[in-house]
Amino acid sequence: MIAALIWAFSPIYYRVYLGKFEMLTLNFIRTSLGASVLLLPALYFGFQQGAVFAVLSGVIALAVGDSLFLISIREVGAAVSTPVVYTYVLLIQLTAFSVGESVVLANIVSGTLIILGVLLLSRGGGGRAPRVKGIIIALGASAVWTVGQDLLKVASSAGLQFVTLAFLRDGSAAIALGLTLLVRGRALSSFRKKVTRREGGYLALISISDLALGSAIYVYSVSTAGLALTVILTSVSPFLTQVFSKLLGKETPSNRDILAGFLIVLALVIVTI
Repeated sequence: MIAALIWAFSPIYYRVYLGKFEMLTLNFIRTSLGASVLLLPALYFGFQQGAVFAVLSGVIALAVGDSLFLISIREVGAAVSTPVVYTYVLLIQLTAFSVGESVVLANIVSGTLIILGVLLLSRGGGGRAPRVKGIIIALGASAVWTVGQDLLKVASSAGLQFVTLAFLRDGSAAIALGLTLLVRGRALSSFRKKVTRREGGYLALISISDLALGSAIYVYSVSTAGLALTVILTSVSPFLTQVFSKLLGKETPSNRDILAGFLIVLALVIVTI
């Protein structure tokens, strides 16, 4: 739930920085900051078996999946993109058995309710049509996240310590994104020109909260509570994103949005009874 709270805030602010940076550059900055903070703790805990799966999870989920997520945020906004990408919750319920977890009926019911909530949120208020391009991209991120989360569970089950796992995911994603930027001839030299020191500080705070603190907590939850349950509990993020968007003056949720949020909360109640 703490991870869900962190991840509810971050997409709202990432959209601001997408107006200043190319998507791959922003993703490289955030994953690099996360890896930097986790480096020393990871060296202390050491690198156990399962590291290769953590690396694969980072490249797939954070480098590819999060890049798609950021594109979707740019296209349709965090309040729409975040709920839609959480359709991976239901996909996890259908694939968790492949990594040795038993999926109970309550999880399937909860996942279904979350999908209904996502469908309502994706349509927005006032009868507006779905934002097709952004939603398709978000669904692509959802599918990629599903593969990445399954690999995370495999790495955790192999005995890899949760802080080290989080570091390897961030680090591998940062390296993959950095190499991509180099091949494309993109540089970070314009960073100081595009953001003030204060804006850079906010970006660092958001990125570290997201990919260092949030990721480490999430990985710990997967290792102790299981993948299927963890992804359902963190799926409160879309509803919280709606609430925070309103409180921060970013948008006003409609009655449809409120109903969707209720379905997501109901799903959480069902799975935790």
